[in-house]
Amino acid sequence: MTEPVQYPRARLDLYEEAVVLTRYAGPDLRTSYPVAVDDLVAAFSRVPVTSGLLPPNCLFWGRENGQAHITIYVPGRRWRLQTAEHIFHVPLPPLVFVGAGTQYSIFAVKRRPRQMPFELYHCPTPNVHSNGVVCQGSAPFPACASDTVEQALSLFLEGSLFNGDLAANKSRNYSGDVRKLWAQLEGAKRFPADELVLANTIRNW
Repeated sequence: MTEPVQYPRARLDLYEEAVVLTRYAGPDLRTSYPVAVDDLVAAFSRVPVTSGLLPPNCLFWGRENGQAHITIYVPGRRWRLQTAEHIFHVPLPPLVFVGAGTQYSIFAVKRRPRQMPFELYHCPTPNVHSNGVVCQGSAPFPACASDTVEQALSLFLEGSLFNGDLAANKSRNYSGDVRKLWAQLEGAKRFPADELVLANTIRNW
């Protein structure tokens, strides 16, 4: 059985001096006419855009180049962090976790951000670049979405085998290797805020 010939329903051509809309009624039946940019913007503004259900503690949501950008706040608590030699049960400070596509970034904060600007601190773990981008290694991180961003966070913190990569400059008193701080915090209830190292001040996310 022969597949029907596919053809576009409409096409926009952008020229220096005009925007031309072409409508197709068949492969050889088309009508072209200029449209005003204001009318085009108004038409697209009526297209519904929804985030769906957002995760708890969502700070920001957006979409760019077809990808969801989601930022969540993670209250401070104890985590199970693993190296090749040891499993630690240590507290981490409150965190800000950012996802876009399959790339994720993580920062520490002293409290939940309430307004701009707010200060970001280096996440006190190895395997995070100085700009906050998570070094994924072989972790199968899912594409960021409202129902996967928390899964990605858990995969990084509790599913990773942390090594010495990017372990420096993440703690004031253990600047050479933040894992030495973990050993001191084993069993502690709270992360000491004075160990945080300032990374950046966010003025516009």
